Amino acid sequence: MPELSIKPATVEDLGRIRDVYADARALQRSLGPLQWLDFGEESTLAQIHAGELYLALDGDTLAGVFTVAYEDPLLWGERDRGEHIYLHRIARSASFTGGGLVAAVIRWARAHRRAIGRRGLRMDTWAENQTLVEFYGRFGFELVGHVTPDADPRLPPHYYGTKLALLEERAELPG
Repeated sequence: MPELSIKPATVEDLGRIRDVYADARALQRSLGPLQWLDFGEESTLAQIHAGELYLALDGDTLAGVFTVAYEDPLLWGERDRGEHIYLHRIARSASFTGGGLVAAVIRWARAHRRAIGRRGLRMDTWAENQTLVEFYGRFGFELVGHVTPDADPRLPPHYYGTKLALLEERAELPG
């Protein structure tokens, strides 16, 4: 399995990022009715400029993308207390045939959360996708609750009225 490197996305990466998200939507479409909508260029550029969108690379080959947030009150409500990093939109490029994307993202996120003094990692996924919930469980994530967001312009529309599983890694800071 290759050792993937993680780097912040740049505006020059926009086309490749859009391709990865298109690959992810095609895979989701083949698996069932739930799928991401197109996030749009404006939203993707905003995440790039905010330093929230990252690339996972196998040498020069784009393996996948993901976003990081440092708060997520719309989904986590009162549980969001500035102690976690939130991972979102982990998507693999269809052209990347190696494995280890999620492991590399989580390894990077663990190091990053330690470096900035956060206690753990969180993510969400569709509650009905038990296979994915169990997959993340193999990386140390526990199901800690569910939420069904109402329509809110700050959320992508595919979240509206969809039951989500809230997953948390309970990692304590060293020392």
